[in-house]
Amino acid sequence: MSDIIFDSETVSLGLCFLELDPNDQASMRWSVELSIKHSNGCFSYLATDVWFDTDIWDEFTIALSSQEPKILRLVDMSEYFRFVIERTATSFETTIQVLEPIISQGMIRLEARLESDLDGPLLRSLRDSFAACPKFW
Repeated sequence: MSDIIFDSETVSLGLCFLELDPNDQASMRWSVELSIKHSNGCFSYLATDVWFDTDIWDEFTIALSSQEPKILRLVDMSEYFRFVIERTATSFETTIQVLEPIISQGMIRLEARLESDLDGPLLRSLRDSFAACPKFW
């Protein structure tokens, strides 16, 4: 079961806490599950070794509660996972991007963008989900 869930009609994102690095309490490992629905089915992505800096995580969580227009970024330490929210005065645009390098063949990139009403349930749900996530650091 995911600790953090972002779920719209077309995009579903689940983040599940796995562990703190025993040698570096400022980094933590999460699993990331992403599903992007389309007319013929869905694209799915699952990674179980995604590391976040705790300071970046905290900045993102605090910024979610702000009402100011701004850009919020949650990016893993390898920069293979990006969750970006651009908030304007009337709406917010979300971009979720995952990259997966393939040795000697390049990189696979999966990206979803969606725009939603600033006062809509999606942003409130996301804010509540991050706020309710236990802090292990």
